[in-house]
Amino acid sequence: MTGVEGTAALTPEPVDGQAARRAEAARLKAEHDREFATFAEGSYHTVEGILRAACWNREVVQDALNEAYLHGRVQWPKIRAYAEPIGWVIITARNKIRKELQRRQREAAVAPEDLPPAPHTDIADVWEAQEMLRSWLHRLPSRQAEVFQMSRKGFSNQDIARILGLAENSVRSYKLAARKRLQELAEEAGYTASEGRRRQGGSRGPR
Repeated sequence: MTGVEGTAALTPEPVDGQAARRAEAARLKAEHDREFATFAEGSYHTVEGILRAACWNREVVQDALNEAYLHGRVQWPKIRAYAEPIGWVIITARNKIRKELQRRQREAAVAPEDLPPAPHTDIADVWEAQEMLRSWLHRLPSRQAEVFQMSRKGFSNQDIARILGLAENSVRSYKLAARKRLQELAEEAGYTASEGRRRQGGSRGPR
């Protein structure tokens, strides 16, 4: 009797139990796949805009984004529980951008990028205005540009502080410094806050 009991203890799990576990794992994976696809679709352009505020090279940004999202898909079962999954993507992609730029600098002495071209006399076109802002953001310290762009995308000071690991006072300081510098760059280019477009002759006086 003892021998029979010992043999029963070593009996493999019934096939039905293994099939049930496989089915549950497949169901969970499909659920996570759908979740991640929705998350990626809803967050990609937001993250891209934030990163491009600090890095002018579109190719580097997109490569880093693709790698971050691929990594994020693998880590999604863990990331999905975070308060701000998008913060994980931003930080991961930013680290990849930094490493890629450092690699390029090591391989070759890269000359500083040319300053953006002078603005046209009319920036009513939305796309042109956005490109103009990107060129100005690229001339700010990267942290100021990043914080300012996140604020434009709707992140609160508290969100930005949590995602970037900063104090809220630091976030406010970065935003204030960024706005001040952007205003200076706009004035240098001949734009005024009241008009929203370039003034002929570069006059700064009252209308």
